[in-house]
Amino acid sequence: MKKWYSKIRKFFDDDSRKMKQRDVIIVGVLVLFYAILSFWDLGTLTNPQTFLRFDAAGNEATIQIDNGVTEISKIRHYAGDESGNYILLGSEDGEVYYEIGRMEQDYEFAWVDTEVIATIQYLKIEAENAGSYLGEIQLYDKYGDKVKASGATERSSLLVDESETVPAFISYQNSAYFDEIYFGRSAYEYVNGMQVIEWVHPPLGKLIQMIPIFFFGMTTFSYRLMGNIAGILMIPVIYCFAKTMFKSRKYACLAALLMTFDTFHFAQTRMGTVDSFLVLFMMLSAYFMYKYLLLDKYDSIKPKLKNLALSGLFVGLAICVKWTGLYLGLGLCIVFFAKLIHDIWKDRKLSKQYIQILLWCCVFFVVVPIVIYVLSYFLFPNVYPNEVKTFSDLFRQIQGMFDYHSNLEATHPFTSKWYTWPIMLKPVWYYVSYPLEGFKSTIVGIGNPAIWWVGILGFLYVLIRGIRSKRREYLFLVVMVLSLWLPYAFIGRVMFLYHYFPVIPFLMLSIVALIKWLSEKLKTVWVAVLYISVVIILFGWFYPVVSGRTMPETYIDSLRWFDTWIF
Repeated sequence: MKKWYSKIRKFFDDDSRKMKQRDVIIVGVLVLFYAILSFWDLGTLTNPQTFLRFDAAGNEATIQIDNGVTEISKIRHYAGDESGNYILLGSEDGEVYYEIGRMEQDYEFAWVDTEVIATIQYLKIEAENAGSYLGEIQLYDKYGDKVKASGATERSSLLVDESETVPAFISYQNSAYFDEIYFGRSAYEYVNGMQVIEWVHPPLGKLIQMIPIFFFGMTTFSYRLMGNIAGILMIPVIYCFAKTMFKSRKYACLAALLMTFDTFHFAQTRMGTVDSFLVLFMMLSAYFMYKYLLLDKYDSIKPKLKNLALSGLFVGLAICVKWTGLYLGLGLCIVFFAKLIHDIWKDRKLSKQYIQILLWCCVFFVVVPIVIYVLSYFLFPNVYPNEVKTFSDLFRQIQGMFDYHSNLEATHPFTSKWYTWPIMLKPVWYYVSYPLEGFKSTIVGIGNPAIWWVGILGFLYVLIRGIRSKRREYLFLVVMVLSLWLPYAFIGRVMFLYHYFPVIPFLMLSIVALIKWLSEKLKTVWVAVLYISVVIILFGWFYPVVSGRTMPETYIDSLRWFDTWIF
């Protein structure tokens, strides 16, 4: 036993910032494990790809049941880029039609069931909205079996040409949910040169989402793929970050395990929105800025400019995903000028190297982000409400985005105040279905309590130690957390727990700092082992409600520790 313990301890012993072969092995294992877990039931690759557009209210399409007059019990239908409502007309002979029900859709690119009890051979679908799309129609008989149908015209055939895509059950795996109806839909519109509906955020995140859609078509798997990959990449990034910051393999491993087993990270990055890209780019930008801070005046200017260039590139990419990337820019500005002023004060002069760095930073942190931002619009101009083809169009678009966010007065049942986010007072309920009586499938944006709540203690630790000891890594984490969190105190619009997502990686690093201090003070590794064991147990406990697994309602209800935890 001692021999094995000695070997394990030796494997994790390393007091350098450099990534070595063993570090690559550790990261590879964690990435492989998380990739398998996150790709499992991520989505389907068999959603309908052809759509029938109803150009005006009153447009019709007719399908006929191949086996003659049949008693039907329900219709399963798939909405396209624009959902709508429809009047259903039935007929036994194809001449006399009568109304048998209405078909309503609230989500784009989602399956919906409509109960219709009628004996018919012909079904006429009449649009109540102009510009709505239907992707596929499936009729079911009174026994719940599929009924084969064909289009009365070539145009109507678009509604019944992909019957193999009709799912046995409607779920998050085959239908869009929450904000996917904006971001995933917009990515599809970019691919097809349509006017893009989601215009209140910059285009870059949706342009990244569109890549798999271009190759594999518009499916739930396609528009969730890039976000999930970004979530996977956060694991090696935080490992490198922690190893650079703490010069320790075992604490780098601890940081990576926290990212791997955070339930909010898992739920948020598997959804087809753009927050995954935002957080990944923020982490990379902060990482390269921290590497710059480690260099002193005796180091060559080349590695300094390299790290600053990469930091500027990634903060620019973050801003081009969401404007909240500017909050990170604020934090980077604080730590950069704090180091610069400290070095100049220490040298008692403004050297040539400092002037060069300042000038290059104007390029890295101003010119580069602006160029990326402008190109993302000019290369893909079809943005609602106006195409962006000139700089005046771009300024008008920016003004519209600013007005939208500053004047938004919408309400939402899962909105929450910024100061409640650390304690997860109100998680965001993304999805729910009831596939069987007494069973439930749900997805909620909720963090691992052992990470989020302990993260508060971790932040207080680095805050106090940073003030007392002036330790660079502690002060850096304090600035990052506050710059990414406190700006929301001045925002009056509705906000959600996922706005706190960019803070979490820096809280994880704060936790590592706290655990490292406790382990060294108590002279035992069992503090870290015990803590990460609790983290993993809680991840497994909450896994069903962040993954959409069908579970007994009694089990899911048992996870609602507080009245405000609604899922």
